[in-house]
Amino acid sequence: MRLWFALVLAGGCAAAGVPGPGGGGDDNGNNPVDAFVVVPPDACPDSDNDGACNNVDKCPGFDDRLDTDADTVADGCDKCPMADDRIDVNMNQIPDCTEVMTRTIDVKKVGADYWRGWHTAGGASHTSGNDNTLTGTSGTTVYNSYFVFSLAGFTATTITDVKLELEVESYAGDANETISVWDVTTPSATVEASGTNATIFNDLGGGVKYGMATVTAASVSAVTPVPFPLSTQANTDVKAKLGGEFVVGVHSDNAPGYVRFSFTSEARIARLVIKYLP
Repeated sequence: MRLWFALVLAGGCAAAGVPGPGGGGDDNGNNPVDAFVVVPPDACPDSDNDGACNNVDKCPGFDDRLDTDADTVADGCDKCPMADDRIDVNMNQIPDCTEVMTRTIDVKKVGADYWRGWHTAGGASHTSGNDNTLTGTSGTTVYNSYFVFSLAGFTATTITDVKLELEVESYAGDANETISVWDVTTPSATVEASGTNATIFNDLGGGVKYGMATVTAASVSAVTPVPFPLSTQANTDVKAKLGGEFVVGVHSDNAPGYVRFSFTSEARIARLVIKYLP
């Protein structure tokens, strides 16, 4: 019987004993038998034993055949497990799933009504159409304010950073006012609705403190709004509210005095700046 041997020196990687193209009969005229391509082991090094020669191995040290998310990137070298590494909208050679992106979301607005305002513990009654955001003490009344942000249509795998930015419209008080930002558990529609509700007032200035910033009279004429860097808990809470609405309460930590971030229905900067992984 005649055996054919071929040594493959270039091109792909074939394993010893793999049927090769073509064939022929044996010397006695029996049924044809395939010719075999026999490659010495050292002709195609495959250090990770995944069937791919080292010189064409896409993911050295790992099995190229394992691609759970079917994005053509082997699991061992996948930068975006269970997501597509090939998606790169800005074409900068960095998969979008690993690239931190920024999204700015303005305070919610329905028609001419901004979803912002104040609540008190009693006395003055909040009106949904009143977009005044008085925060602090005016006369004998203490005010906490709120801002609602719609996260509808916003998706993200991870929220890495959240910052609240508020423009200051009016200031009255000490040399400076410490303004704190709080989580709000009351539904946004309830917060926006008209009425006097001490429970909502307390919710706007209690619970989980997200962050704080110092405001002064100079903030009124500042070109840029006051930034309030928020905590990692805010990151978590924003992630939980994706597709819905996220509400923050704003409180003045020192009296007397107040800060007002907007008056009636005028346009003022009130926004979230969110950094995220898509």
